[in-house]
Amino acid sequence: MFLTFLSDLGYEDPFLGLCKGVIARIAPEVRVLDVLHSVEPQDVEMGAAMLASAVPFLPAPAVHLALVDPFRTIPTRGIAVRTADGSLFVSPDNGLASQAWDVAGGAVEAHVLDDETLWNANAARTFRARDVFSPVAARLADGLPIAQVGTQVAIGELQRLELREARLHNDHVHGEIVQVDHFGNLTLNMQRHHVEAAGITLGDMVEIRCGGKTLQVCYTLTYGEVPRGRVALCEDSFRTMCVAVNQGSAAAQLRSTRGEPIVIARVHAEPPAVTQPVRVYDQAPSTITA
Repeated sequence: MFLTFLSDLGYEDPFLGLCKGVIARIAPEVRVLDVLHSVEPQDVEMGAAMLASAVPFLPAPAVHLALVDPFRTIPTRGIAVRTADGSLFVSPDNGLASQAWDVAGGAVEAHVLDDETLWNANAARTFRARDVFSPVAARLADGLPIAQVGTQVAIGELQRLELREARLHNDHVHGEIVQVDHFGNLTLNMQRHHVEAAGITLGDMVEIRCGGKTLQVCYTLTYGEVPRGRVALCEDSFRTMCVAVNQGSAAAQLRSTRGEPIVIARVHAEPPAVTQPVRVYDQAPSTITA
């Protein structure tokens, strides 16, 4: 059984390594696949979007451990959820894995992680990733039936997180930036059908309004179809619309971050030429030297 792991634990501290060490001590034969550990700290929405987009490319069935768990005075309960494809999702009950359940066929069974005999001894209140979630996920990946992790709970009682949908208004689409990746590409909460519904087709010029800036770019298959340093609107490898720069950072050029609103609009008029002929005059205005 594979155990996939997504979190906001980062790489600067030993936290991630300790969680994986716990998993290895309990289930040394289980293969751990690291999906992402650079989710912005406590950013449940980002973690949910990344997990849901990753699941179609991960082994199935598998145990999916997802840990983005903002600290609260009363800790969010941990849950294990079985989906229709046989996968098991171990996460806080804060909606983090709820979109991924749907991708995996829908949730069919859920249990609260309340059997403390499965946790690390003397579990720390502030490091449940190591002491609660990791040992339970390891045991599930090693063959423990889901019913043994704790009390069963109705699927309808679980917290769900719904991402905000893009909105179409005639010839433009209102959306938001849901991720800024390592390369500075801006992933949007839009898909091809959103922009096509606005009358935008491949090769069209579109207007992008974001972060107080307005610019016209081309809607292309890939950002490699525009000159180096130029911005393009295109579809990424997850079939999601993105704004990217060929060999550059769209985030830097637009000075944009995750969560910012963005508008994509069809340009009706012919766009201005990319380069205009330059005329340089001598002292005598009638003489053109360009």
